[in-house]
Amino acid sequence: MTSAFLSSRAVILLSGGQAQEFLHNLVTTDIEGLPEREARPGALLTPQGKILFDFMIWRDASFAGEGHGFVIETDLAQRDSLIRRLTMYKLRPP
Repeated sequence: MTSAFLSSRAVILLSGGQAQEFLHNLVTTDIEGLPEREARPGALLTPQGKILFDFMIWRDASFAGEGHGFVIETDLAQRDSLIRRLTMYKLRPP
């Protein structure tokens, strides 16, 4: 498979037993219906429906033993802000 390095893009890895439920209730992509290794577009919206972040997301089985794993590919310029926003919604252990 041919690959290319895109210096303006970044990836965010999410894993854990609650990652699927967390993302499904947060982003526009149908996470539960997302097949492994099929990338789909998604967005994180404000409560009013305004797009804060857009990205591509796919399921990744390389997180074996960690539950469900996901990769979010986004613009490098918005990576840190997206991570901060996702961290705001992060599920806390009981």
